[in-house]
Amino acid sequence: MSLSSPERAKGRRAAANIHAGPSHISCFFLLLVLGASLLSFAGSASLAYATTAATSPAASAASISGKDAQLNGAPMPVGATLFPGDIIRLGEASTAALRFEDSVVLAAPLTELVVEAEGVSLHNGRLQVRAGGAKPFAVTGPFFHVGVGASSAGAPSSAEIGLTGRRAQVSAVAGAADLTAEGTVAPFRLNAGETATVDATGEPASPQSAANPEAGQVSRLTPQVQIDRGSQHLVVAISDRVYWNDDLRSGPTGRAHVTLKDGSQLNLGSDSSLRVVQHDAAQQQTSLDLLVGRMRGRITKLNKPGAKFEVHTPVGIAGLVGTDFSLFVNDDGADLMVFEGTVKFTTLGGQAITVNAGNFLHIAKSGMVEGPRPSTTQEVQTAQSQTDVTVAPATAGGPAGPVVAGTRSIVPLVITISGTAAAIGIGVYEGTRSPVSNSVP
Repeated sequence: MSLSSPERAKGRRAAANIHAGPSHISCFFLLLVLGASLLSFAGSASLAYATTAATSPAASAASISGKDAQLNGAPMPVGATLFPGDIIRLGEASTAALRFEDSVVLAAPLTELVVEAEGVSLHNGRLQVRAGGAKPFAVTGPFFHVGVGASSAGAPSSAEIGLTGRRAQVSAVAGAADLTAEGTVAPFRLNAGETATVDATGEPASPQSAANPEAGQVSRLTPQVQIDRGSQHLVVAISDRVYWNDDLRSGPTGRAHVTLKDGSQLNLGSDSSLRVVQHDAAQQQTSLDLLVGRMRGRITKLNKPGAKFEVHTPVGIAGLVGTDFSLFVNDDGADLMVFEGTVKFTTLGGQAITVNAGNFLHIAKSGMVEGPRPSTTQEVQTAQSQTDVTVAPATAGGPAGPVVAGTRSIVPLVITISGTAAAIGIGVYEGTRSPVSNSVP
């Protein structure tokens, strides 16, 4: 039989005084005081956990500043033993440092959280997690989950999480944090200097202006794919709109099927980056940039004077007119295969090559051209299988599985890169991280 919170409180060991700070002291200063007090606490063996037979303690109140720190509705003393299910509320001028074995949670004023066996549930407010254990430290919100874990080098990770109503912000200060928003399939890795905003209000994550009209929609998806839109990095979900100037970037397993407004179909393979520069369906004017990776396109036939559908690559431009084709761009150059119709490829040097159905063309980075020649069966199978979004890529040692279809999440996930101070003034991170690579979206 588990003990009630008042019964637990009787068994808690507490220090005699609660440290009070003047009301005008900033939250940042209070949290620095907590950090210093925590180091002192960590070196002392005089405070022991008051365990019970029914429940093992999960944490302890290592340090407190202010007079309005409550534990299950009663004043919370320094050194109090914390059990799963305990509710902590902090007033306007109170902060608290909680120790969970090798990890520490610093909670800012006006924060409410619940102690869990391996982390905390955040109901409102802001906190910072300094995770030093082998297992990720879990912070759960009403529509998200954050795992703050040690870096690959074994160094502690630090992240800040803020929750107000139906909006949350997660910032990786050091190391990394994995964020999973409600409705998403896989966690999104935040590295130091990156911030994610999770919006569960149902409002658009990034309102569009007339300067960026809609180009199409994501109709099939294998996670994980993102859209770079200005300074934002959006994790893609089924039915997401694609706008002019959007960059679609896929990870090692990510693939996306995009239906353009003119009916053309684009398949983006893994480890690929495709920019939708322009798509005017009414005027039949389309321009795409394939920077790296694979794509396949089934293009609606063009019939208007001056119509164009172009795919730009680092070695030249593929001009399409009602064509089924495949393009692959890597460090060596570009490979073009045509399955139906005809493609006119113009190199950077101005050489124009016509490639008919069933043929293959290689354009080297140096400008050298090989082909056109008939495509081999293996080349065709590779081009089709590595851009197919009807089945997920096979995992090592296992068969291919179905695409995770899912429904459109009501929780847009917006990733931004920032070199500003941490959200609640703890652990300032200086410098910025370069934009995410194609291999790690």
